[in-house]
Amino acid sequence: MKITMKSLSCAALALVGAFGLSGSALAQGAPVTSINELIQRVGRDSREAQAEANRRVSEFQAKGSEQRALLARAKRELAGLRAAEKTNSAKFDANEASIGELDAELRKAQGSFGELFGAARQAAGELANTLNSSYVSGQFPGRAAALEEVATSTKLPEVSQLENIYQTIISEMKQQGQVVTFNGKLSESDNVSITRAGTFLAWTSKGSEFIKMDGGDMLKLGRQPSGRIRGLAKNVSKGNPGKFVKGPIDPVRGELLAMVVRTPSLVERFHAGGSIGYAVTMMAAIGTFIGLWRLFSLTMTGMAVRAQSRKSKPGNNPLGRIMKAYDAAKDKDLETVELKLDDAIIRETGKLEYGLSLIKVLAAVSPLMGLLGTVIGMILTFQAITLFGAGDPQLMADGISFALVTTVLGLVSAIPLLLLHSFCTSASRSVQQVLEEQASGLIASNAESRSR
Repeated sequence: MKITMKSLSCAALALVGAFGLSGSALAQGAPVTSINELIQRVGRDSREAQAEANRRVSEFQAKGSEQRALLARAKRELAGLRAAEKTNSAKFDANEASIGELDAELRKAQGSFGELFGAARQAAGELANTLNSSYVSGQFPGRAAALEEVATSTKLPEVSQLENIYQTIISEMKQQGQVVTFNGKLSESDNVSITRAGTFLAWTSKGSEFIKMDGGDMLKLGRQPSGRIRGLAKNVSKGNPGKFVKGPIDPVRGELLAMVVRTPSLVERFHAGGSIGYAVTMMAAIGTFIGLWRLFSLTMTGMAVRAQSRKSKPGNNPLGRIMKAYDAAKDKDLETVELKLDDAIIRETGKLEYGLSLIKVLAAVSPLMGLLGTVIGMILTFQAITLFGAGDPQLMADGISFALVTTVLGLVSAIPLLLLHSFCTSASRSVQQVLEEQASGLIASNAESRSR
């Protein structure tokens, strides 16, 4: 029994070993029907695994010999390259020394020509930059190419190249005093009629759209100046040869024009006032409308009252209504007549002064709103200084513009409203004075008739 248990234990160990060494063979073989068959199969698989291991060892040893041979060959090649490197390095050092000696001989041989070369190269470079930004290059393109070649060359300039420098300078000076019209390429458009005023400005003959130079190419300004300047340019384009005309000139070749173009328009300045500016404008519009309406109404009322003063029949006007009130109460006692007339005058006074208080309030509130915008703009300015410092004025421009524009809008709104209020008040008082004079005359006439 013990022998049997030992045999089973050995068989179990052999089974485990078989799974470890050749699990795939057991999985693909026929089912095991006895322990002896299992032992035989395990032994066979073990021998096969040992043979495979021996084969791999032999193969590895064979490849190791080849790798050692390759390593030896690589080392020999490395040694050869290092030797070549030393040789080439020595040649390089020798060539550098030779180049230095030749440069010294060249400088010695050049003598004063070296200074001439430096001056010519500097003059050619500066002139090339000037030509690339000159409006004359729009009419004669490619003038700067030869000068750029001289400026970048390492050789002594030839006589023809030196002559080209001063000839180009003379030509540029000559073109400064000429106003010409030519056909040129503008952006993607060919054969555009362009008027050039010397080297100072250029614009399209049709439409008077100003042009800028960008690296020798002509481009339309993204934003054109005001109509007045474009109108002057149009006068030059249509002017007759030999006659003087008034036209635009930019002595610094477009820089002043660029500053003018960047200047905000009146509409842009208005929008810089923001919501407070819009509110002030709305109040000004409302006050102006009411003021003009009341001024017109009071003027017409004054004319009607003056006409009524020359008539005995009451009409539909303040004086006519007072006359009707007098006719209704003239048979009563004098005190009652006075009270009736006073009551009628008070009713007419309220109608005459209608809307004047609102105009006065709007005239007083508008500058206060502008002052509020000023304070807010200064707060924004100081906030920008706190965040970004005071080094860049453009960062503070928005706040300052807001403050100043709202102040201007407040004053511009208040001044006409105050004038309208003054005119309306004067017209109203004039009518009231006529009513009081006429009422006093009616009372005096009534008292005189009673005394008789």
